[in-house]
Amino acid sequence: MRPKVGHWSEIQEETVSSAKGLYRRWLITPKDGAPNFAMRLFRMVPGGETPPHSHDWEHEVFILSGRGRAILDGEEHELAPGTFLFIPGGVEHAFRNDGREDLVFLCLIPASAVPPGK
Repeated sequence: MRPKVGHWSEIQEETVSSAKGLYRRWLITPKDGAPNFAMRLFRMVPGGETPPHSHDWEHEVFILSGRGRAILDGEEHELAPGTFLFIPGGVEHAFRNDGREDLVFLCLIPASAVPPGK
């Protein structure tokens, strides 16, 4: 297994079709030799949002820039740079950018939750 060092801008951004105004970059995945976790960088434009959804796996999220809201099991939480979230598996969650700039955040998930080919 070899270390991986890169810059986020070198990774192709893809549209997340299940959400409005959300884009994703797969920074570290099992394809890179990471056996336990995957790291993704998300960018949500102003007015963007995800529908409420849940997964069997946990998420760890860290807000890098922008402002918005996370709805976790029906409870709203303000998001700002430096905010972190732990979302256990099975918890319904949604994100909304109600700010004036892009909401940018890191999200880590178990490697076992990464779709094939990523």
